Amino acid sequence: MTVVLLDPHRPDMIPIRARQHLGGTVFVTEDVPTAVLWELDHFEPVFSEDSIGGTLLSADSTHPLVAARIARGDTVIGSTIPAGSDLLDAVALMDTLRRNGPWESQQTHASLRRYLLEEAYELLDAIDSGAPDDLREELGDLLLQVLFHARIAADHPSEPFDIDGVARSFTAKVSGRTPGVLSGEHSDLETQIREWEERKAAEKNRGSVLDGIATSQPALALTQKVIERLSAAGYPVDQIDPEIVSVTVTVTDDSVEDLARSRTLGLMAQVRTIEQQAALDGLTLDSRESWEAAIGAVAAAEADADAAATDDGTASDTSESVADDASAAETEDDQAADTSESSSSDA
Repeated sequence: MTVVLLDPHRPDMIPIRARQHLGGTVFVTEDVPTAVLWELDHFEPVFSEDSIGGTLLSADSTHPLVAARIARGDTVIGSTIPAGSDLLDAVALMDTLRRNGPWESQQTHASLRRYLLEEAYELLDAIDSGAPDDLREELGDLLLQVLFHARIAADHPSEPFDIDGVARSFTAKVSGRTPGVLSGEHSDLETQIREWEERKAAEKNRGSVLDGIATSQPALALTQKVIERLSAAGYPVDQIDPEIVSVTVTVTDDSVEDLARSRTLGLMAQVRTIEQQAALDGLTLDSRESWEAAIGAVAAAEADADAAATDDGTASDTSESVADDASAAETEDDQAADTSESSSSDA
C-alpha cells in the first residue's frame, strides 16, 4: 500500500513518483482540495482505516488515517516542501485582514511608523535576552510589519507593489552584490566585502559619500554611521571635532539626543560643502590627501569670503563717515546763514 502526501500550500503539484499510484480508485481524506479531486480518475472519501483498499491521498501529514497507514509500514511518497512555504499562510492572513479588518483597512505607511520602531527595539531586547522563544516571537512581529507595509503598498493607485515584489527586490540586490560567493568563485571575507561595496556604489551612483544614511535614526547610531562612511572613504576622521564623537550627559534642560544629532548633521553639511568644492576643483575624493586638499580649499574660500565681507564693511563705514562729515558741514553752513539773517534783522 502507498500513502501520497501533498504539499498543503501547493496541492496541485503531484510528486512524479506518485503518478503510477493515482490510477484507478484513490482513497482521499477530507483535506484534499476539490480541484485535485477533479483530476483523479476515480476517488473515494474515507473516514476509517478499514475502508481503505488502495492508495491513500492526503494533504495532512498529521491526519490519523495517514499516521495509521505509516505505522503499518506503507510506502510514503511526499512532496518536497521548500523552506518558506508557511509564509504563504502569513501572506494570505495579512491580505484577509487588510480587506476585512476595520483597523487594518485604515492603516497607512505613516500610521505604522511607531509600531515598526517599537518592534525593532523589542527584537533587540530578545536578542540580548538570548531566549529562542522570545527571538522567534519578535521576529514574527517584525515580519508582520513587512507583510503589512507590502500589503498597503499593493493598494497604491499608480505605483503598487506587493510582497513578491519585495522578495524579488531582495533577491536581485543580494545576488547582484555577492556573485563570487554564489558562483563558488571564492569564500574570502575581505573579497566579499569589497565586492559588496563596489557593486553597491555602482548601483547607487551616489553624489555624496553620505547619501543613503537615514538621518531619522538615533543620534549615536547616526554619528557612528557617518564616521564609518567617512572612514571608508578616506576622510581624515581624526580631524573631526571631538564634541561630535563624544557625548557628555549633564542635568540640563537641553536634550543630549538633539544636541548630538545637531552636531552630526552639521558635520554632514560640512562634508557636502567639501564635496561640492572638490567637484569644482576637479578633485576625486579617494584618499586622505585628496580630502585634506579639498578641506583646505574650502577653508581658503571661506577666508576669502570673510575678507571680502570685512572690506565691504570697511568701505561702507568709510562712506557713511564721509556722508556724516558732509551732513555736519551742511548743518554748520545752515547755522551760519541763520545767524547772519538774525543779525541783519536786528540791525
